[in-house]
Parts: sequence; C-alpha cells; structure tokens
Amino acid sequence: MTELVYALVQAVHNLGAVAVVASPAVALGFRDRGGAVGRRLAWALLFAWGLQAASGAGFAAASYGFKGQIPEIEGIALAALVVKLAATASGFALAAGLLWLRRLSSRRSRTLAWGICLGLAVAALTAAAPLRWYL
Repeated sequence: MTELVYALVQAVHNLGAVAVVASPAVALGFRDRGGAVGRRLAWALLFAWGLQAASGAGFAAASYGFKGQIPEIEGIALAALVVKLAATASGFALAAGLLWLRRLSSRRSRTLAWGICLGLAVAALTAAAPLRWYL
C-alpha cells in the first residue's frame, strides 16, 4: 500500500512538472497570438504550480502517515528543497499575476514574464534531481 501511495503522488507530481514547463514554452511559441490563448495557458500554469505544491506536500504527508515523521534532509537536499519551494511560490505568484494583469503593457513584457515562468519551471525540475538522489 505504501508504494502505491508514493507512486500515485509521484505520478501527479510528474504531470504537474510537465505542465509547468509546457505552459510557458507554448506561450512563448504562440506569443504573437496572445489574448485567449495566453489566458488559457496562464490558467493551466497556475493550476500546474498548485498541483506541484499539493503533490509536494503529499510526499511529506505520506511519509508522516506511513513512517510517523517527515524525512530529515540537510545539505544539498535541503538546498534543493528550498529552490523547489521558492520556484513554486514564485511561479504560482507570477502565473496569478499574468491572469490579474490582463494586458501587460507590451509584447516584450509578456515575453519576459513567460520566460521567467519557464526559468522557474526549469529551476524546480533541476532541483528535483539532487533532492530525489538524497531522499
């Protein structure tokens, strides 16, 4: 049962990871179209970052539920977790900002915002590798 729960949480986390990278990548590819496509992608990105946060918390909840404690991490793993948490919070906030600011002042501003979103996604996924290695 334990392995099934961890596998399900990991599957959800992986799907969220795909979406946090794909949404800004597609938005950058379709940047000339803007409008409705950009809003849909911003909603997808907001949902994906929320999914990342929830499934990340799911790992901790599963560990606590099955083992009675969350994993102790230090050093590189702790730094990786901090990067993932910061990227997730920043990505979620930026995605919300893309929705709240219906029209960024210029195409250049939109491109910059989507580029930062993509950078945050890559940072979070890159930090996942050492975190997985040490846990």
